[in-house]
Amino acid sequence: MQSIQPLLQSLNTITWLLVFISAGILVMSVCFVILVVNVVSVMRENRSSRRGDLRETELDDLLASGQSKAAKFSATEWIALEPRRPEAHWALAKAHYQLGELAEAKQVLNELLKIAPEEDYRVDAWLELLETEFSERRPKPVN
Repeated sequence: MQSIQPLLQSLNTITWLLVFISAGILVMSVCFVILVVNVVSVMRENRSSRRGDLRETELDDLLASGQSKAAKFSATEWIALEPRRPEAHWALAKAHYQLGELAEAKQVLNELLKIAPEEDYRVDAWLELLETEFSERRPKPVN
């Protein structure tokens, strides 16, 4: 019986070692999965940001060259893909403005304020410009 006792202690020690090693492997696996998920998420975000930057450049070019209808269409598509992207709303508002669609431009700017209130410093100036345009286009009373 005495010869079995050291063997049982060794087996018990080996069992605990295996338990600790298994637990360590499990913890490391979970950490690895979390790391991979975060890396993939950051890569997607960066890819989306780069696509957004390309869209913004494309829209700026369209607006600068007077292709307002194409810019409006492209901005509308961009908003459908990324509804919380302020740059997309800006582009759409500018396209509406260039097309003379002042009420639509005002509506887009008000929607922009809902998703990005920090843009108020820029939006407020545009809303004032639109109000000025509205007042200039209103019919004048005949004397």
